[in-house]
Amino acid sequence: MTPPANEDLGTFIAAGVLVDTDVRIAGRLARIAGDTHPDVLLATALAVRAPRHGHVCVELDRVADHVTVEPPGPGGAARTGPTDPSSLRWPRPDKWHAKLAASPLVRAAGEGSTPLVLDRGRLYLDRYWGYERRLADALDARARRWVDGAATPTLAGRLDELFGPTDGLDRQRLAAAVACLRHLTVIAGGPGTGKTYTVARILALLHAEADAHGGGPLRAVLAAPTGKAAARLQESLGEGAADLELSGRVRDALAATPASTVHRLLGVRRGSSTRFRHSAEDPLPHDVVIVDEASMISLPLMAKLVDAVGDHARLVLLGDRDQLASVEAGAVFGDLCGPTGSRPLLQHSVPAIEALQPLFATDLAAHIAPVPDPGIWDTVIRLDRFRRFGRQSHLGAVAAAMQREDSEPGGTLTVLRRGSTAGTTTGPTTGPTAGPTAGPTAGPTAGDERQDRHPDGVRHLDPRADPGAHQRCEDDVVTAYTAFARLAVAEAPDPAGVLAALASLRVLCALRRGPNGTWAWNRMIEDRLRHRVDGFLPRTPWYAGRPVLVTRNDYGVRLYNGDVGVILRDPVRRDRHVAVFGAPDGSLRFLSPARLPECETTFAMTVHKSQGSQFDHAVVVLPETSSPILTRELVYTAVTRARHRTTLLADEHLLREAIARPVQRATGLQQRLWGARGTRSPGAGMHTGTSADR
Repeated sequence: MTPPANEDLGTFIAAGVLVDTDVRIAGRLARIAGDTHPDVLLATALAVRAPRHGHVCVELDRVADHVTVEPPGPGGAARTGPTDPSSLRWPRPDKWHAKLAASPLVRAAGEGSTPLVLDRGRLYLDRYWGYERRLADALDARARRWVDGAATPTLAGRLDELFGPTDGLDRQRLAAAVACLRHLTVIAGGPGTGKTYTVARILALLHAEADAHGGGPLRAVLAAPTGKAAARLQESLGEGAADLELSGRVRDALAATPASTVHRLLGVRRGSSTRFRHSAEDPLPHDVVIVDEASMISLPLMAKLVDAVGDHARLVLLGDRDQLASVEAGAVFGDLCGPTGSRPLLQHSVPAIEALQPLFATDLAAHIAPVPDPGIWDTVIRLDRFRRFGRQSHLGAVAAAMQREDSEPGGTLTVLRRGSTAGTTTGPTTGPTAGPTAGPTAGPTAGDERQDRHPDGVRHLDPRADPGAHQRCEDDVVTAYTAFARLAVAEAPDPAGVLAALASLRVLCALRRGPNGTWAWNRMIEDRLRHRVDGFLPRTPWYAGRPVLVTRNDYGVRLYNGDVGVILRDPVRRDRHVAVFGAPDGSLRFLSPARLPECETTFAMTVHKSQGSQFDHAVVVLPETSSPILTRELVYTAVTRARHRTTLLADEHLLREAIARPVQRATGLQQRLWGARGTRSPGAGMHTGTSADR
């Protein structure tokens, strides 16, 4: 190991709390400022490391209890220091605060210019403090503003047409009403709760109102962190609009709504991935900006996006607060949604309730907790009904149980066991399991017919309790992919059928490395398919039957991070291969492999990369040993990638550990927006996961 820049911090490096680069940067800043006290050096190094672990700041009062260690390097070198960070010699919080407040490296909020800012007991790098403060101010101002002239006499009738009459409170109707009346709307809900269903009606409502009242054509745009998520949102919008009775002009306007990645929407400047053409000085030319998968957006990117939305425009953010947060710094969407715990799911100020009441037949005060003052809570609607899953769905019950967990995982495990003893086989089924359109070419099937008795659920396999579980899971996955591979290497493959078969199953791993990581599973599947399927020859990078996951946006060929395709023989020149991708409109795109951006094999993929995707059946594989990356959000995200069925291969004690460990990121955004209502529940503090192996 390279000697640390300051020997006083050597034990923190040896324990894996810091890396040498953190200490060297801190030492350089300290020497420039003329303050090399060990406590100041330690705080500075922790502030430098924070964004790398997803934190916006350092919570000085909590860091000793919640800091996570860096994983061992590629060589797997053993730690030379204490394995428990809480056993290190941490400064006393009161003295630490005083020492930092007196340091020339640090300033209080709003004073001068220094590399670090101490604000409300949190230590920030100046840049991240600026992002957080700027975003909080912009969102708070937007949340308090009403759209002029939006409360028209026709609005209630249009809501009736789009959502139908209801005796209780329809939260989707409420979300549409808020989106019409306010400049900011935050719609939170798990998969299958109807977020995109609601968006289709929001846009139909806004277009119809603009058309009826002579407001001119409404300029709307859809955006998401990845191109795949943006395309899926556009596709879902079209599907949702198909069920609506709309005028020709409104239907045409919905069909013409463009979709884009957030980066492309903002206009990435050449040579930089963080500087954009659109900003507060040059805002976006849109009246409505709808952003899906907002939980994946980092603090810096969200700050720049909100800056770029014009003051006159509506901003609608969609996401699932229970999913994994952005790989980069921040947990913006979760902070926007407010504190977790026993709070009411809906809170609005008294003026907001009074403004919305004429649009509803039910008494809103009976369904919404009234608070005195306007704020961000007026914009947040949480959809709490899983519409994708039936009332008896085991998969939906497991997802709901994880959402309800506070600290003990007992409830989730009880629900999980209830379905795991329902008589289903351990093997996965990858073909569609419901609906009249399921056919023999829709996807391969593994396991036996007993699975049809429990077509919608989570099957837990515990290798510790059942030593043969891991091997059976591998066998069933390979059997399912065997059917896919035979379709892919056929003399005249059907590209659409091959893509459908591929989309029906995916192995989702928590890690890339290790025996239960994506690399090991991809190698195992390739090797076994090579022996089982004639013509499946993974000897070259672009072999027939290779499923590929795009890992970098390429606007030139219109392929984006998260897109999945498959390599097939060229139907015209049989001595060559071609990459086939599905387009949002259902058409197929054929490209030479030489034109593809960076890709990786994706029989198995990480849970992080699966966000925004759906599969008929997800096989979720957790590591064999404890890891800080195992969190409740990771398990929830993985389980809910399935439309019909999840197989969960995990030791029960590690699963229990993961469900009991919520991701907690150090950030002050929630407190800035929610004030006293935003005080986090006990145990909140430093993020317990790590981004090192995502």
